[in-house]
Amino acid sequence: MVRVYYGDHFEHPSTHEHLTTPETVAKFANLFLSFLLMVGGIACAVMGVWLASTANEYNYFITAKGLTPSVLLITYGIGLFFFSSVACCATARHSGFLLGVIIVTMFLLIGAEVVGVTFAFTYRDNFKKDVKNESLSLIAGYSAPGWEKNSTEVFDRIQQDLECCGVSSGPGDWGAAGSNGSTLAVYWVEKGTHTDDTPDSCCKKNSTGCGTDQIPNEGDILWSEGCVTALFDWFDGKMLLFVGTVSTVLIFQIVNVCGMYLWRRCIVHGF
Repeated sequence: MVRVYYGDHFEHPSTHEHLTTPETVAKFANLFLSFLLMVGGIACAVMGVWLASTANEYNYFITAKGLTPSVLLITYGIGLFFFSSVACCATARHSGFLLGVIIVTMFLLIGAEVVGVTFAFTYRDNFKKDVKNESLSLIAGYSAPGWEKNSTEVFDRIQQDLECCGVSSGPGDWGAAGSNGSTLAVYWVEKGTHTDDTPDSCCKKNSTGCGTDQIPNEGDILWSEGCVTALFDWFDGKMLLFVGTVSTVLIFQIVNVCGMYLWRRCIVHGF
């Protein structure tokens, strides 16, 4: 196998001369895969921005150690686009050294993705408990002046958008007894004297005063599902989208890394 010394390194002559047909196929296959990953990175970042802009209230519930699926997708998308762009340039310029660096970096990125997907499934198991605890905290201070994170607005938005009411047991959670025999909506009942009322955001047709005197005779006026279940279903759908997107891109990454490895061998050693 012939290799030529180019001043500071050895390379296969085809690096600087006309490529053989197999080499041409390998090169353009890698360029195409790298381009697809660049597009995938943009798509992930855009999806993350969309999640962040449409689910601010819900992100309050799904924050885990300062991270949310939207932040993870944006960060992942930007990183994937950058490294795929470098891989594309390295392939086009026949740089064996740069391809080696990118291969190692991509392996690390793939490892991070596997950890991220594993964490997503693990966190999913604990999510319902976390959401219930947060919901209990929010409903306890609902309608209280200056309550942190504007819990009144957050809960109203969630009840309206997700068509739910209360925490776990529906409208009864807003009453004097609550779902566990004690008052869940502490400020709402004790300070606001809404012993038989739900917030108007619990109503299927939201209007001023529609939730007054609806406990325990909710009828068909109020949403019956608790918001913990509704939030979990919402989160489950978004997490499935997150995991599905990352897993699909991950497959292309693995194929691309294998292709870059073969192309690097072609550059350095030839076929």
